[in-house]
Amino acid sequence: MPLSLPPPLPPPSSSILTLLSALSNPNPTDHSRHTLALQARDDALSSPQYSDVCVDLCRLLACPSPAAIPASELQHWNDSDPQTAQRCADPTAWNNLRQMAGLSLKNALVSPPPPADAPLDSLGRPPPRHRARLSPPAASEIRCGLLLAVCDSDSGVRGAASTAVARCCVASDAEDAMESFGVGRWSELVPFLSECVAVAVHPRKEGHSHAAAGALLTLRKLLEDIPNRTAREASSSLDELVPALLETAMRDCEALRKEALACLNCLVGPMPGALVANMEAYLRTLSGAASDPSPEIRKAVCRGIVSLLGRRTEYVRPHMNSIAEFMLRATSDEDVDVASEACEFWLTFASLDEEDDGCNDEMMGCVASLLPRLLPQLLRGMVYPPDKIEELMETNAAEEDGGMDRAQDLAPVFRKSKVKGHHEEDDDDDGDESDDDEFDDDNEWTLRKCSAASLDALSGLYGASYILPPLLPALQEGLSHDDAWVREASILALGAIADGCKDELAPHLPRLHPFLLNQLSSPDSLPQLRCIAAWTLGRYSSWVVDQMNDEKGGGDLSLVGRVAEALVGRLLDRNKKVQLAMCSALGVFIESTGELMTPYLDPVFRALVEALNVYRTRSLMVLCDTFGVMADCIGPPVGEGTLPGLYIPSLLRRWNDMAMANPFDRALLPLMECLGSLTVACGMNFQPWALEAFEYSMSTIEACTLVISHEEELAEDDELADPIICSVDLIDGLVEALGGNFVALVHGSTHFGPTFENVLVSLSEHVIPGVRMSLFALLGDLARNAPSLIEAGLNKFLTEAISSIDPMHPSMCNNAVWAVGEVCVRCGENAGPLNPHASNLLQKLIPLLMGNAVDMDGNALDLHGIAENAATTMGRLASVNPNFVAPDLGRFLKGWCTGMSRVSNPIERRDAFQGFVVSIRANPQSIQSAGPDVPDTISAILFAVLSWHIPQDDISMDLLHKTYGFKPFPENFGELLNSLRHLLHDIKSSADEACWNRVEGQMPVNVKRLMYPSCFGAKCKLNNDTMDNVDNKNPAATPPCSITNQVARLGDMPPAKAMATLYPIATEVNLASGGKLSTIQAHMGAA
Repeated sequence: MPLSLPPPLPPPSSSILTLLSALSNPNPTDHSRHTLALQARDDALSSPQYSDVCVDLCRLLACPSPAAIPASELQHWNDSDPQTAQRCADPTAWNNLRQMAGLSLKNALVSPPPPADAPLDSLGRPPPRHRARLSPPAASEIRCGLLLAVCDSDSGVRGAASTAVARCCVASDAEDAMESFGVGRWSELVPFLSECVAVAVHPRKEGHSHAAAGALLTLRKLLEDIPNRTAREASSSLDELVPALLETAMRDCEALRKEALACLNCLVGPMPGALVANMEAYLRTLSGAASDPSPEIRKAVCRGIVSLLGRRTEYVRPHMNSIAEFMLRATSDEDVDVASEACEFWLTFASLDEEDDGCNDEMMGCVASLLPRLLPQLLRGMVYPPDKIEELMETNAAEEDGGMDRAQDLAPVFRKSKVKGHHEEDDDDDGDESDDDEFDDDNEWTLRKCSAASLDALSGLYGASYILPPLLPALQEGLSHDDAWVREASILALGAIADGCKDELAPHLPRLHPFLLNQLSSPDSLPQLRCIAAWTLGRYSSWVVDQMNDEKGGGDLSLVGRVAEALVGRLLDRNKKVQLAMCSALGVFIESTGELMTPYLDPVFRALVEALNVYRTRSLMVLCDTFGVMADCIGPPVGEGTLPGLYIPSLLRRWNDMAMANPFDRALLPLMECLGSLTVACGMNFQPWALEAFEYSMSTIEACTLVISHEEELAEDDELADPIICSVDLIDGLVEALGGNFVALVHGSTHFGPTFENVLVSLSEHVIPGVRMSLFALLGDLARNAPSLIEAGLNKFLTEAISSIDPMHPSMCNNAVWAVGEVCVRCGENAGPLNPHASNLLQKLIPLLMGNAVDMDGNALDLHGIAENAATTMGRLASVNPNFVAPDLGRFLKGWCTGMSRVSNPIERRDAFQGFVVSIRANPQSIQSAGPDVPDTISAILFAVLSWHIPQDDISMDLLHKTYGFKPFPENFGELLNSLRHLLHDIKSSADEACWNRVEGQMPVNVKRLMYPSCFGAKCKLNNDTMDNVDNKNPAATPPCSITNQVARLGDMPPAKAMATLYPIATEVNLASGGKLSTIQAHMGAA
């Protein structure tokens, strides 16, 4: 059948030809001409002729030959640039010019320069509504032109057109001006691409195959970038597209088969109905292509199976036996890329969630039966291939000659976020660094890395009883092999199974551990052997701790020292990869051993300082991380006696030298971060160097701010602000270390003391959220330890902090909420500083408590820890003046209860509940206004109180259905306990009998045991039958209720202790009076 192409576009103008000629600039020495061309392009796109310029670019993209251009236009072009005009008579040069037109069109549509007359904000940005927009006729012509170019005979032009289509479709969701290019709005896009694929299945013309190639390329890019949106908005077209893709995947042309399979694989995630309906055909297609002679096709088959396994396991499950057998064969494929794709199958399988019915017993048994063949193959896959070994040997030789840092040594550096308040102990947003660098010498994901990761995951899934019998013989052979590269891979495998098989390997470790230590010290060992041995030692560091803590007295008390000595002994290795490995392994070892390292701190710090003086780039960064790990994991011992004098002066000197050369040096970030950790660990012992560290930090802030302020295009570059952020974090560490003495430190700085508060104010207004995040952490600690330093600017600080309570930036939001709470604590009963801000603060906190914070698109945001911080700050605000909170209490009472129940820090929890109690007393009617179901509101309050008695590590259904030992209320919070007792008593007294009967009827039996006899009085409605049901573990004895649901959602709690009856006050409550909720105020007032 014929292919219905859009009508041809008019030819391009001579002006666009001249512009593209100048942009192509074949003469590399003629920079001025190219610069003028760029300016001319931007001026044209910024003018009212934006639509015309874009259309002209599209006409050039879709123009197959200069012969289609009128002679007069060609003459004008030849007059302005005869060299390019004549060169473009050659089809190759002409198509290159068309490709440039396509890429220029894509950039002009997706990110055009601001219109010349558009108003700009302080950062030089036009508001969204002033973004350049295409006229409807221009957009229509461009859409037609792109579809024509997708079918072009030149592959380069097809590639440029397909990229433009995909990028425009992606941008349509974020930019209103691009909405006409959305998959749904561009109604002819997917049907046309589908027609191109379908027609090419039985082509009548050569051009049909070109059209199919371009269509498949475009579809793949769309499905890779926006698979769900494409499948959703083009669902009606997929009924024809999917069968056409399946047919194309069986064609003779390898390129078309590859693209068709890639498109089908991309549809596995969204799984449209069209693919579900053709699933059997898809599986047959994968099966038929499994033995394809082309490695590219076999890779696509493996990728499709892995995608099905990870996302749609139900389609793999019935065929698991045959699929697993095929993937096992493919894991040993002679083509390493095919083997890598197949190896992903085992890693994906081991990551399936059993609870979500991803992996069942039959699948587990199937893979278990393959382990005797699979595990040795994974071990073989960990051996470096010959070409990589040759490359590594050349690198080793260069390192021995003192070679310069390689590009891969200059890996990106990411600062750590300092998040305050709830889960402050988990303030490293970046998480742990991956172990991938230890698997290989670069950042590429390889068969070696995937094999090691698969072995690690499978050992965790199956355990030693399945893994060790088939693996140990191969492992023992490899560890004693003559080939050093085989030994290296075997040591990697030994480290990979550490988590899953450590206990069962314990009998072998007394022999294996000295073997690993010997690999570090042997003068003949390869650098790669030393690296992987250090990594594996780190993986078994918990075993060393077990030996030290051996209750039978058989442990080797010198083992920690010997491992530390072996690791630091190689810190000055000439090979930079070995330096990295030793520092990283030492950090992991210290994380496990903690204070057990205390006796060895002096020699370890001396070795680290010696390395500090010679390390460069990546080695220096990891070394600084090791200093930080020592501070965080060992704690105050690193700051005792003369130890700080060993390392702090050297760190400060290195900081100064590097900052003087370049304050934006990324290697400075881990150095400043480690100093921040060391200040806290050293405490007052850091004081001799505190002023120097403070002034270095302020100098860094000053220098970086000055540079950024003079470069408008750099103002929003987050990375350039990282030195400022780390400097603020270091100053915050000084505040935590010195406490009230920090005031004297600031006043002792003649240069920065007078301007300190002004600098903080400017940082609180910074455009980068990360800067404000760190500033608010500092602000809260200053409010806690040195309030006089922020007193003058407190009004401005509060304004900026409250405006920064933005859930779109969770870390900044957390710190801002926490900082305002600390200011409230410092205010005490002085409500004056908070009066102008209380209303705005309340309106910011309520959505966080109620869980209805949304993003720009109105989607709900799940923000871990923010509700807890908001609950604490709300309580602290209410403690200053309950009338700040009480009038609106009904709007968020339940959310406040939920947030309080999840606060883990006892001081913050106490502050939250104290404010809650005074708020309810100020507005008792809030219980009634919190919702139509008053018993449900009372249950929420009961649960919040109950959460004091439920330990974090024992949140189980035993609370509801079995004998349960509650945790005692903290003894040092007796006043709060009495307040809560009276509050619950008054609520019960004020509820009518029907209301309270509902509340009581929903209480689990153990909760009644906790509360009766209690603040509710002695009337406990328990009988022997109910108690028997509980003791006999009969869940039916406890009706489902809101407290049951709350327990299931309970967050983190402090460690547990058991107790019996918790509220023993002898108060008899007479329900016969029929008290109403309207009388609660009188009861509470009397209390």
